[in-house]
Amino acid sequence: MKIKRSEIYAHVKSYEGKTDMNGFLDFIDTPIRELRVIKLPDDRIRLRYIDQHNNIQRVDVGADEGEEIEFP
Repeated sequence: MKIKRSEIYAHVKSYEGKTDMNGFLDFIDTPIRELRVIKLPDDRIRLRYIDQHNNIQRVDVGADEGEEIEFP
């Protein structure tokens, strides 16, 4: 699925500080597992996960990044 890096960033930030994570992965249409959200310098976020082919994937996103990427 095509999505802008800034949209992923906004989605992750909308759950910051919440204890109820229901719906967090609803926007992802492909099975993934072991998702980790890692804070990076300069207010960026790295998503690290294992895709359906057992490959480790990493996606770095930021608030002002308009690039569209294939995710996951």
